[in-house]
Amino acid sequence: MNNFKFLVVLGGFSLMLSACAMAPFPELDDDYSLTADNENAVYEGQENKQKSEGPEKAAPAKTKPVIVADDLDKKSEKPVKPEKKVVAKKETIKKKVATKTSPAPVENAVPSVTYLVATVYFDNGSAVVDSSYNKQLRDIVKLAKSKNATLNVFGYASSRTRNTDIVSHKMANFKVSAERAENVANALRRAGMPVSKIKVEALSDSNPAYLEVMPEGERLNRRAEIYISY
Repeated sequence: MNNFKFLVVLGGFSLMLSACAMAPFPELDDDYSLTADNENAVYEGQENKQKSEGPEKAAPAKTKPVIVADDLDKKSEKPVKPEKKVVAKKETIKKKVATKTSPAPVENAVPSVTYLVATVYFDNGSAVVDSSYNKQLRDIVKLAKSKNATLNVFGYASSRTRNTDIVSHKMANFKVSAERAENVANALRRAGMPVSKIKVEALSDSNPAYLEVMPEGERLNRRAEIYISY
């Protein structure tokens, strides 16, 4: 019985082989060739090389830092300085601006105001200051002190000196004009004016105030003028 089963199985296997041998196979074209994937191809002598080199490392990915809401608040916040320091800075700036804009004091600056404050008249050939001018001179000193002013005294003489030569005429007029200016300056000093605030100059007959065709014009030219400057 066992032998019969073996023969049946063997006969069936023989039929299958003969059927496969008789089956037609598709014909291949002449230009058909088997190709390998170039990316996965490994040629002789390269296998060991690829193993030794090892796998290629991938470049690190570029990523942006994650910003948390708290970080944004911290970045947006500006440091606030104490109020006292800010005020001190503002005061410093004001001082610098004031220093730049304010002009520096000028030594020996020219006075902005100068005018004739009084005229003292003299007798013919005399340099004596009449006592009637004392009150007026005291008032001038009081005004000059309140203004921190300077007093300039100019002495003059008339152009007539009777029958004298030109040199004697000029010398006599210059001398009397200097005495008149100096005597008025002395009266101002006695009234309380500091010596450093009084200037004296003799101008002889160089600047007549009136024509001397009449005696009155000659009298008014015998004078000393007081100018105040501040």
